[in-house]
Amino acid sequence: MSQFLFENDYSSDALRWIKIIEENNLQLYPYRKLSQDLNNIKTLQEIIIKNNDYPLAYFFASEFQFEQYKMQKLILDSKDPKYAFLFAQNIYNCDITALENIVLSSNKIKYICSFACFVSSANIHPLEAAIIKSKSAKYSYMLIKYLKNIDINKHKNIILKSKKPRFLFELAKYLTDINDIKKIEDLIIESGSFTYMRLFAQKIKLANVDRIEKAMLETNNTEEIKKFAKKVKKSSMKRFLLIE
Repeated sequence: MSQFLFENDYSSDALRWIKIIEENNLQLYPYRKLSQDLNNIKTLQEIIIKNNDYPLAYFFASEFQFEQYKMQKLILDSKDPKYAFLFAQNIYNCDITALENIVLSSNKIKYICSFACFVSSANIHPLEAAIIKSKSAKYSYMLIKYLKNIDINKHKNIILKSKKPRFLFELAKYLTDINDIKKIEDLIIESGSFTYMRLFAQKIKLANVDRIEKAMLETNNTEEIKKFAKKVKKSSMKRFLLIE
């Protein structure tokens, strides 16, 4: 994930930062030397502190290895979960525990999950507990996708209830019980998603390929049947490859 992270949540601040850098004629890493711009950098930092501009405090700390603790204080005082997450993710030697506490206290599951997934030294247990409490299949899916040693059983029912084929397929990768696999297979077939029926048959060892093939045939979608036959090694529908 980029320190600039051009999403709706961050893009206006990132563009503001770039404009300020250009206006102050500062050189960004890796081309600049800190000693050459030190006076301008100090002046810019003083302005950021005076204006309590915590979004720019993050960008300043990410670019300049200069008194980053002052920028961290602005982030901590702001209690803004998205910049607490970004600071923890991208700024070396920051106070991970203090930043994590801000994210947890915000109850913003998006940033709680991002912190768990993308901050390497995060304390996973309280973050995961908050995600489980939210019952959000999207964020349970993210945890099992990006983190090792997660207890899948804590997230299984949340994802099953969502009936979302993308989440179900990811869950199936980590399950070994044939009954669980069959339940997910049923839900993916019911979803009507050609992509995930094909991926399930292709990637999940315990998948019932014949059953998924039958469901594909019942759709009468020639193009999707041909894709299935091409991609799935165990497919018995190779004859459909001859259809123009």
